[in-house]
Amino acid sequence: MTIFAATLLALLPSQEGAVRIWATGCTEKVQDDRRAELPHEGVWDETARVVRVRGVRGEHVPFQLVVTADHVEVEGVTVDVADLTRGEALLPAERIEVFLEYMVKVYAPTGTHGRVGYWPDALVPLSRPFDVRSARRDRGPVLKHQPLWVDIDVPRDQAPGLYRGEIVVSAGDEVLGSVGIELTIVDVELPARRTFAAQMGFFYGREIARVHGLDPESPEFRKLWFEYLGFLLDHRCDPTFIDLGVTGRVENGEYVVEWTDPALERFLVERGLARFALGAVPPGVSRAGAGEEQFRAWAEQYLAQVIAHARENGWYERLVFLAPVDEPQSAEEYAEARYWGALVRGVDPDVPLAVTEQPVPEDPSWGSLVGACSDWIVHGSFLDENREAIAQRQAAGETVTWYVSCDQVYPQANYYIDREAADPRMIGWITWRYRLGGILYWATTLWREVRDPFADAISWKHSHCNAPAAGEGMLLYPGNLIEKYTAQANVHGPIASLRLALLREGLEELELLRVLAESGRGELADELAASLCRDVHDFARDPVEIDAARDRLLSALAAQ
Repeated sequence: MTIFAATLLALLPSQEGAVRIWATGCTEKVQDDRRAELPHEGVWDETARVVRVRGVRGEHVPFQLVVTADHVEVEGVTVDVADLTRGEALLPAERIEVFLEYMVKVYAPTGTHGRVGYWPDALVPLSRPFDVRSARRDRGPVLKHQPLWVDIDVPRDQAPGLYRGEIVVSAGDEVLGSVGIELTIVDVELPARRTFAAQMGFFYGREIARVHGLDPESPEFRKLWFEYLGFLLDHRCDPTFIDLGVTGRVENGEYVVEWTDPALERFLVERGLARFALGAVPPGVSRAGAGEEQFRAWAEQYLAQVIAHARENGWYERLVFLAPVDEPQSAEEYAEARYWGALVRGVDPDVPLAVTEQPVPEDPSWGSLVGACSDWIVHGSFLDENREAIAQRQAAGETVTWYVSCDQVYPQANYYIDREAADPRMIGWITWRYRLGGILYWATTLWREVRDPFADAISWKHSHCNAPAAGEGMLLYPGNLIEKYTAQANVHGPIASLRLALLREGLEELELLRVLAESGRGELADELAASLCRDVHDFARDPVEIDAARDRLLSALAAQ
């Protein structure tokens, strides 16, 4: 329904004592210093009071709904979403999820570009009425704007065309305002199987158990663990650095691999994990204790058995071994990486050894890893100076991805809370710009330095690498603390950060660029990426500019 008389205040510009309902695109962080009178014009039509978005079948299409209360207390706010319709075609309201954007306090800025204040980050499923407290100062932070993340999950079998609907915001029996939705569905389907791996470190199991108050060895925690894994996969991310249950023992002088968690393995295979990354070193044996010849024999046996198991269970093409040296920085570490590269290639030359290093060493005296490693994970700061070498490795059939780390400061992209919303979304576009095969990020639940992430957003406190940092290594929040901090209902498992949701937007667009290129228009895909990303240090942060490039991408896909 459309309401006029009851929404008079919502139609007026923000003023003292007024309540206003409005919308903006997904690539903004709405804070109290945000000028509500100038919303994101690329998506929001203030005159018509309609938010206009476009998407493809199988894609998430988000925008933000904002309740602005200027010097008034608004209690018991509810949000009602109607079905989206196109004639008799229906996109049900059940496919439209609304999240309360919880404002976390950043009390220490991240680097010189960071800024203290309250930042929207935790996306809390909206299950109960909420309050907007911009008047009384005795009940927590005074925040004029309460943004809500509205996520439209477009079914894969949805008929294309223009769908219309409405969101109505009320407080008790009083309607505060309504916003129209116009969703154009392009007759293209986002591929279900991902081409670009998005490896997200996931190894702080004991921290997850601690924050949830569970024994890490309990059945309850195992169920929770699977919820976290599935949640990341639902966001087009690959949980990595996880224990796949691979162990081993020496029996009659031979190394025997044991697989102790077949349920986890089946889960990851069925859910489409893009890369199975296992350590190259056989667990449970020592190189120093066994002697070089014996250890090498055991290592070869371990590698051969893992490879055979991967073949039998359907993930051989996704298998990669990890070099035991991370970011090698000496001749000795380079020699160690070459040692393991030779071992892996000797057992199966088609299985890659991954190393977090660029093809050209910083010090030529270290030698080269070319010929030993065939899966390169390049630090973002080295992308430009390694462009020619990267192209050579790709031409040789090798894989090159990239990673973002704590030392990649502004103007480079990063996942910090007190950074522009464009940063995580643009990571996908940067990946295409440099013709890379995917991304890596080291952690998603770095809670070891905080009581809990809702209470303390400064997850990175004690390091020489750009500490303090808000949200470093922390892209998820625990669902068991939702009620404590927001009065919304708890959920079993994690909830996303705004940054993770924006990363998913960029990853979806990355796959759509590939669809466009594979239709014979690779030059246009490259042109679109170049229009937003000059290089890894210089890319668009203007949401209108980003959405304009996305619209060109969708229009090109619609025309094929």
